[in-house]
Amino acid sequence: AIGLPSLGSHDMVKKVVILMIAAGAYAVGFWPSWWVRDGVLKAFGNPAYEGVWILIPHVFLYTTLSALTCLVLWLALIQLKWLEPIPFAISRSAVIWGLMGGIVGAVAAFGIFAGLQPGAVHAAQFNPWVATANLFSNFYEEFVFRGFLLAALTAVLGFWPAAILSSVAFGATHEQYPLEFQAIISVFGLTWCWIVRRTGSIWSAWIAHMALDWIVDPFVS
Repeated sequence: AIGLPSLGSHDMVKKVVILMIAAGAYAVGFWPSWWVRDGVLKAFGNPAYEGVWILIPHVFLYTTLSALTCLVLWLALIQLKWLEPIPFAISRSAVIWGLMGGIVGAVAAFGIFAGLQPGAVHAAQFNPWVATANLFSNFYEEFVFRGFLLAALTAVLGFWPAAILSSVAFGATHEQYPLEFQAIISVFGLTWCWIVRRTGSIWSAWIAHMALDWIVDPFVS
């Protein structure tokens, strides 16, 4: 299970504190993360999003600060025994469920694009910079949304409310897409929450996320 099995009614203060910490961790993804990202890119002359400048922002600027913040907060809450240890175990189940989740998600994504934005689908155009960059940014996102936020909110609200809230929060960070696509991304996130719960490992969600992106990205712009 992710999060504490139960925080009784006498632990209401703990629940409120954990909820506030989770909200603060999520807010970091907007500020100061955006401020840091824009400041660094401006300092380098706002380079075009190509080549190594695809990789650098994904590794250092996009969700990196959020993930580091969540790591520090999670470790602190573990020390307080308010949350369980980070579910980093890797297993055959995590790999299999991750691959299944990614492949099913990719099939669904192609169907969604065919119905909502058919002009976006084209012949494969593999970009090694994007494929490599996703290794990092997808891990950061999974650590934040299917990791810390899911664990913290589960400790307060229970699994399914936590999964729904963390998934909606995940979709809302993708402001570059129309609202309907943000909603679809939220559904993918909810599925990955369930996979993490089933496997007891964040790696399963990362594998699902990577499989989806590596399958779909070359065909969609």
